[in-house]
Amino acid sequence: PSASPSPPPPSASPSPPPPLPPAPPTPPPPSPPPPELHVATMPERSYVASCAQGDEMFDGDDSTSCYTDASHTDAVLIGFESTAQASAVEVVMSGYTGTVWLRARSHASGGGVDYSSYLSCIGGEYWGNAPGSGFDVSVDVTSAKAAAVFGLGALQDVDCIGIAMSPYHGSPVGVYDPRPYIYGVELLR
Repeated sequence: PSASPSPPPPSASPSPPPPLPPAPPTPPPPSPPPPELHVATMPERSYVASCAQGDEMFDGDDSTSCYTDASHTDAVLIGFESTAQASAVEVVMSGYTGTVWLRARSHASGGGVDYSSYLSCIGGEYWGNAPGSGFDVSVDVTSAKAAAVFGLGALQDVDCIGIAMSPYHGSPVGVYDPRPYIYGVELLR
C-alpha cells in the first residue's frame, strides 16, 4: 500500500497587521494675541507741514481732515513739543492707494519748530525716495477711508514722524484718488 500523503502543515499564525504610522506631533499651543494697543498721550505739536488744515489731524473728529497737494511725492511732517512714547502710529486716511512709508524719530533737540529743525529730527528728506532712503515701517492702503496701523516694534521715544506717499515708488506705484486726506493721527502704546 502506498503511504497516504501527509496532511499539510498547520498554517502559520497570521502575520500581525503593519504598525500604525506614528501620530502627528501635537501642534504647539497658539501664541497669545498681541497686547492690545492703547492711545498714548499725544503731546502738542511744535511743527506741522504739508497738510492744509493740519490741526484737523489731531481734533479727534473723523469727519474733519487735512489734505496734501497730491503733487510729486507727498509727506506729512509732524514734530512734537515734548517726547512721546509709542510702539505704533495709527493714521486714518483716504484718497490714496499704494504704499505709505512712516518714519518716527527721537532727537535731543526735539521735534522741530520749522522745516530746518524738523529735518534735524527726522533725519533728512527721506520721502523723496522713501524705499531707498530708509523708513521704519510701510503699509499698503486703498483709497477708501480706513485706519492704517504702523507698528514700530518696541516702545520707543518719538519726537517727530513723517508720513510719505509717492506716485513714483511702491509696487505698484501709488495713485492719488484724488488726493490724500488725513483724518487722524494717534500714537499707540
